[in-house]
Amino acid sequence: MNYKIGDLVRFVEEPIEGHITSFLGNEMVGVTDDTGFEIPVLLNKITLVHGNMRMAEDDEPVQVNLNAKFIDKGIYLALTGEQKDGLVKFFLVNETSFELLVAVEEVSGNKRTGIFANIIPAREYNQIYTGNFSAINKWPTMEFQIVRTSRRSHEGKSAIEKTVKVKPLDLINSKEQSEVLPEKAWLFELDKVEENIGLDKLKDHFISHRPGRR
Repeated sequence: MNYKIGDLVRFVEEPIEGHITSFLGNEMVGVTDDTGFEIPVLLNKITLVHGNMRMAEDDEPVQVNLNAKFIDKGIYLALTGEQKDGLVKFFLVNETSFELLVAVEEVSGNKRTGIFANIIPAREYNQIYTGNFSAINKWPTMEFQIVRTSRRSHEGKSAIEKTVKVKPLDLINSKEQSEVLPEKAWLFELDKVEENIGLDKLKDHFISHRPGRR
């Protein structure tokens, strides 16, 4: 069995469940339970628990309100948890009216490892990863590819391709309340339009602001 960081596992000989948060070598991994404690355990003493993420197919069929206002912005990476408890959970939050086709990969140099792939309905969220605050510098660099679509009439949007690496300084700010996630979280906007004024406009800006210019 090939395990990865974030997998939900159950101990074979004890009534314990938790997420894999580190690989310790010598066929051992660190499993963090809901109390935030990381427990070292042999790989042959755990088993994978399937269905640990909130999946779209587990929900009732989505009812589309064709008369509601169409919301075209509000896609976030959200981190929840308390540093004193140890466990941090990563969510993909969709506050928009779009249905999202999402793929997330861990980036390491030129290599990619899939972390998550699923459909996230409008105004929903899905957990994509679990980590430990004590290993914040080892959290993966995540590459997001997101396709936006809807059964309602909407303005076309290009696919989102974004790379995010959460750093300790990013968690200095206070948590915020999302419109759909039930608990406060550190929010990182994924559908923010990056302004690109271009070299020519940048040159004109400096020339127009040169001292003495009229």
